Amino acid sequence: MFQDRIRENYENLTPGFRRLADFLMNSTLDAAFLTATELSRRVGVDPATVVRFAQELNYSGYRELSREIKHYVRDQVTSTYRRAGEAESTEELLQSLVENATQNMQHFVTTDLPNVVKAVEIIKAASKIWITGEFTGYELAVFLAKKFKTYGVPASAFHPGMGETASVVPQMSPDDVLIALVGMEPCLDTGYAVHLAREKGIKTIAITNSGVALPAREAALTVIVPSKTPIGVPTFGAFMQVLALIWEAVMKECAADALVKLEGFSANMEQLLKLRAETPEYEVTSPKDLWDDSVLK
Repeated sequence: MFQDRIRENYENLTPGFRRLADFLMNSTLDAAFLTATELSRRVGVDPATVVRFAQELNYSGYRELSREIKHYVRDQVTSTYRRAGEAESTEELLQSLVENATQNMQHFVTTDLPNVVKAVEIIKAASKIWITGEFTGYELAVFLAKKFKTYGVPASAFHPGMGETASVVPQMSPDDVLIALVGMEPCLDTGYAVHLAREKGIKTIAITNSGVALPAREAALTVIVPSKTPIGVPTFGAFMQVLALIWEAVMKECAADALVKLEGFSANMEQLLKLRAETPEYEVTSPKDLWDDSVLK
């Protein structure tokens, strides 16, 4: 295997070859999806060095080495799924699920991180963030919008039903961005909302597990998040991680303002707690008394 060949030859490798060796050993999953040119850019060497490196390890060229890396990664993924199926305890099952989650994120970083970078840049430049989604996607939209608003970033969530979409889209401006959160469901209404927004010139981003879902096809930019899991039911872990990454990257640009908002939030919380402590008991019990008198008697 390529790991054995790298270990056997490591001491005699040039500095450039060692950088390649380190990357292949430490980021094997990433390497499985890279061409020789892409690998050279990631490591900081020229493409010819990648080919010579493979030949130094007694491969005919990088294509042969890449093929072996792909087989290795495929076997590792298969092994993870097999261990999950054969797990005899909750601990063994959880270990295999953690491995799968790590593989999913490594795959995501290799394949779709550039689109996340574009999404973050669009969101940072937006005057206002609109977020929508159906089913569980709507609850995530509300959560994400509230996280942004808590720290002073203008954001609103809306359900993509006909009435609400017809009301909200006219409120959007060309400087705004619409984010659609889409799981494995078809999410037709979300797709229609994205379509209307894009027709109006609004920047649109779909974050989804399915690249063929209607919102993904309608959006100007689509971020595809892996959802494969050995338990046979699509996972949402990577989806939540990607949302958290985007939120953190956007908030970094306005950290100073966010801290001011957080200080105001904390001050208001302290004042509310003080008011609650000073509230007479009859103010607390009077609604219950009214209920008892009006309904229960």
